Amino acid sequence: PAADMFELGVKVQVLSRGSMFGVRAHQLYDMYVRYAGLHDLSDADRKQLESRVFQRSLDSVWADTERFFLERDPKEVTRANADPKHKMALVFRWYLGLSSRWAIDGVDARRVDYQIWCGPAMGAFNRWVRGSFLEPLAARDAAQIARNILEGAAVATRAQAMRTSGVDVPQSAFNPSPQQIL
Repeated sequence: PAADMFELGVKVQVLSRGSMFGVRAHQLYDMYVRYAGLHDLSDADRKQLESRVFQRSLDSVWADTERFFLERDPKEVTRANADPKHKMALVFRWYLGLSSRWAIDGVDARRVDYQIWCGPAMGAFNRWVRGSFLEPLAARDAAQIARNILEGAAVATRAQAMRTSGVDVPQSAFNPSPQQIL
């Protein structure tokens, strides 16, 4: 679930390998749909949220959330105090919002909760570099990746121009492998 559109059930694509964020965020949304408010949570769900997901009490999370919104948008606090479902949404959004901040700041204690946005392009890139010098993460730098993407685009464009001119071009000409380009 996306932090900014949590109540609507809008989802973002995130890295799943090495992170529990996706699973935990989905659990939060399921609880949001199932319960009328924080007061309605089962003891087991409350305990699981406090010990594993939030790593602190729900009251403590609400206190931080309330302080945040009192500074930025006090109407949210007024609404949350009148609507237990909205209060639950704001508390759950606390986790969703901070999980990307923990990843950016490299908070080691919250490593399992890192929210790292990604999509199909990341998987496609990793398949493209598999078996090449760019496969190890340490070998990747922005300049080398950019050079390879530009070179690949130029090769594919040339192959398409040749095909358009009537030359029989093999499909492999459209899939250049990464090369070290200086």
